[in-house]
Amino acid sequence: MTTGCFPAPIQGELLYGVLARHRLLSGARTAADHATELFGRRAAIASFDLPCRLDALAARLPATSGLDGAGLLSHTLYPFYAAFQTLETRVAVEHDLRASDASNAHHRLGVAAFRVRAGQALRFCPACLDSQWADLGMATWLVAHQLPGILVCHVHGEWLRDSLVTRTTAGRHGYVLPTEGNCPRHDVARVGDAALLLLHGVSRSAAALSASLRSARPLDHWREHYVQRLAGVGLMRSERKVDQVGLNEGLKAHWGPALRHLPAPCSTFGESGWAAAMVRSHRKAMHPLFHLLLDGFVRHLEHGGVLPVAADGSGHVDDADPSAERATAKPVRVAGAGRAARVDWDGLDAQLCSAIQAAAADVRAVAPPIRVSKAEVERRVAKTDWFGKRRRKVPGALDALARVEESLSDYRQRRAVHWISELGPSCRPWEVMRAAGLRSEQLPMIRTAMAARAAASAGR
Repeated sequence: MTTGCFPAPIQGELLYGVLARHRLLSGARTAADHATELFGRRAAIASFDLPCRLDALAARLPATSGLDGAGLLSHTLYPFYAAFQTLETRVAVEHDLRASDASNAHHRLGVAAFRVRAGQALRFCPACLDSQWADLGMATWLVAHQLPGILVCHVHGEWLRDSLVTRTTAGRHGYVLPTEGNCPRHDVARVGDAALLLLHGVSRSAAALSASLRSARPLDHWREHYVQRLAGVGLMRSERKVDQVGLNEGLKAHWGPALRHLPAPCSTFGESGWAAAMVRSHRKAMHPLFHLLLDGFVRHLEHGGVLPVAADGSGHVDDADPSAERATAKPVRVAGAGRAARVDWDGLDAQLCSAIQAAAADVRAVAPPIRVSKAEVERRVAKTDWFGKRRRKVPGALDALARVEESLSDYRQRRAVHWISELGPSCRPWEVMRAAGLRSEQLPMIRTAMAARAAASAGR
């Protein structure tokens, strides 16, 4: 059996969008009927990023489509996530996506563990939608708009918007096209020209990464790759040692205008930061966004670029987020032991108290929630174990750390409240428990939170 009238994918189109267009053309009455027609089974999951059973889908397509399992795979997020993976990982993941009923791809690729998370909703560029409606008579979703950490359209440089199409609203088996109703064109915060230029460059590089699969390399290749290039631009202390201070300050200066907009992990520098991990031996694959940021900075220097320097000579450009500068740059510079002859510890202690409060607020604002722990706040303000080694010198900062720490019970309740809101009023306690990563003993707390939310909604 073949699916007739299968639409030809446009360049860069997400497979989810292709299948949503097919449902419209096929006239399938229900999502289950459509899934059966495509995959031969009613329970096939409509995945945004890494769908499986692609060989089964390819076998049911008309011969004129010219698409096999590998061709379908190119319209998913697999080329982006696999760009810096080993050949062994790729072979296992491709088998998962093409031949398996239940995929382990998210775990094999590290997507489940990456700190740069994908959003809950499909994203769109208003200018791209207008162009698609004019050319196709309908709109669709693009791969490059769904890449985690990418914020602007690679074609138009326009800020990407979240649609109302999420895994919850679309259903597990449904394919939904962009429409005027589910793609509201709300205003977005104004972004400085310098930040927008940098973000557009990242989005173009990411789109190129997702367009075709580059050659596989072993993990130990990447350290040598970056060390050789850093040597060429003068960021090595010796033949084998990277100038970590120069590298981190250079990255903060180059990407400064964009850091306030990029995911929070991109602003983590120092010994435990992402840049330091990139130039050490790679024991696991790093998120592609970190490769793009390091590569973009090094290419800037390789082409004769210089580091932008702020008026105060600190290496932070004017458009950088002041709170991020307080929370990361100054404590890290002071923490570089031996670089300053004298330190005003009383003044630094007061400054760190403010930075800790700002970092705690940043952690609390992350969605889905992460715990406001001493370790997480300390990592954002300075570096791991920095405070513990200076207990007598920064007592106020240690007290501030203790005050902002969130108890485990409060954190669990905050996660439950978040997922109750995300899943909607018709959700059930066990669904909240599973989404929030909680255990059955937290079900009474979840029911109480759900009752409180329902009462608050009824009182409005």
